[in-house]
Order: sequence, then C-alpha cells, then structure tokens
Amino acid sequence: MIEVINSSITLDEFLEILDSIDCEYEVHENHDENFRWIDCDLYGAEFIVFPIGPGPFFKAITLEAIRHAEVDPEMMCTEFNKMQNFASAIPFDLNESYEYAEGNLVGGSNIVIAIRRHVSLEGGVSKDFLRSAIKFWAGMLLSTLGFFEGAPVEVTDDNDEDLI
Repeated sequence: MIEVINSSITLDEFLEILDSIDCEYEVHENHDENFRWIDCDLYGAEFIVFPIGPGPFFKAITLEAIRHAEVDPEMMCTEFNKMQNFASAIPFDLNESYEYAEGNLVGGSNIVIAIRRHVSLEGGVSKDFLRSAIKFWAGMLLSTLGFFEGAPVEVTDDNDEDLI
C-alpha cells in the first residue's frame, strides 16, 4: 500500500498520528488568537508541539522541550548543537525582569534551554515520516536528560555581567 504524501496536515490528522504511537497528549487552544499547542509525553519524554499557521491546514510543526540549565547555558547549547543535527538548543530566560539599580543586578534571571525541531511539510511528507520524526525526537530527549552533567551554575556578584 502506498501512503499519501501530504503538504499540510489538520490538527485531527496530527492527533491520529500521536494516537498511533501511544503518545499521551493534551491540546490547548487560544481561540481569540487562533493559536494552539499540544503538551505531549512519549516514553516519559515531555515536549510541546506547535502547529504552525492559522489552520485548519498546517504546513509545519515545531517540537520543543525545555531543559534547566544544569551547567553554563552557553556551554550546554554549544555542546548540544555540536552533537545534534536533528534539533537545536537555545538559551531562554523565563524571567526577563532583571534590571540594574545603583550598579547592582536587581531581580534575576531564570535561564532554561529550549530544544527545538522544526518539521516542514512543504513538498510533501508521509504520516510514517511524521511518526518516525516524533519517535526519534522523544528518544533524543531521553538521551540528553543526563548529558549535561556537571557542577550547577552559581551566580556571584563577580559574574553578574555574564548574564546579560
């Protein structure tokens, strides 16, 4: 049997793919902004799927996972990006409310590592390809859980400038 090649996918078709690989998920939608995301758990790997576009026919999806910065975030991203051709790691500050008062850092940052994979359906892909890509993604996330081992990042007054 030849599987149909798709250049776009509906949310229901994508959810069928998640069901076929026994992925647990929860769909969230913001109807006012026509925005949706899917919280997923596959094999214990937790990640988020963002269908790209206004829908109902999406031409791309982004897979994203967040990791806490166990060591220097720049080093983590550099090492991850050197090893992975399938996804990229980007430092991301969850708390961008820090500011300087009298020359001292007030507030603080909460840097995490966003691991992202953009999957385009342009030109056509099969549902088997999407199943394989999602399984590979979950396996890669599980293999990186203990990859960044080392001393935790400690921020002192001497290196506050490094956070900016």
